[in-house]
Amino acid sequence: MSLPTIILIRHGQTLWNAEGRYQGQLNSDLTELGQKQAIENGLKVAKAIKLDKPFTFYSSPLGRAKETSLIICDELNLDRGNIIFDNRVQEVSYGIFEGKTKEFCKVEYEKEFKAREDNKWSYVLEGGESYEMVTKRLYSWLEDIKDSDIVVLVAHAMVSRALRGIYCNYPIEKMLKLEHKNDIVLKLENSREYIVE
Repeated sequence: MSLPTIILIRHGQTLWNAEGRYQGQLNSDLTELGQKQAIENGLKVAKAIKLDKPFTFYSSPLGRAKETSLIICDELNLDRGNIIFDNRVQEVSYGIFEGKTKEFCKVEYEKEFKAREDNKWSYVLEGGESYEMVTKRLYSWLEDIKDSDIVVLVAHAMVSRALRGIYCNYPIEKMLKLEHKNDIVLKLENSREYIVE
């Protein structure tokens, strides 16, 4: 599959990020730092692509990504109405872990926590999703955007990991270890990834 250039942004820091809570498909608001990160990431988008050339703007529909997308649009004088909110790029569901801290889950869900740590690719938490499952929905999204030239995407840490794994043909072991901080913008192009400074 031939893929477009993708400018990949993670949402700004949230209250639950700061508290070390699993978010998944639940939501918490951006912190003041998270709002600043969204503004700064918008400026990086303007460095990465020519805003006067055609591009498509996608975002996860979850609140923290939506808020980040709207801040970026306002910072760059883009039309908010052009954002496409797509469920296929929303964060992986953490099921029973959502809203809880890692420390809590290690103790209260000891068996499930260990099982997931041992097999992050295919283990499914109760009410949740695996990386294998999210990869399938990302393939569906990529099929829809394959004829685009440039796509801007605001998403999440786990979605970023899976998407970069697909785009750059990383082995699963490498993909699972990828990081994407809230203040980093990535450019995916020609099966490679770059940090936008």
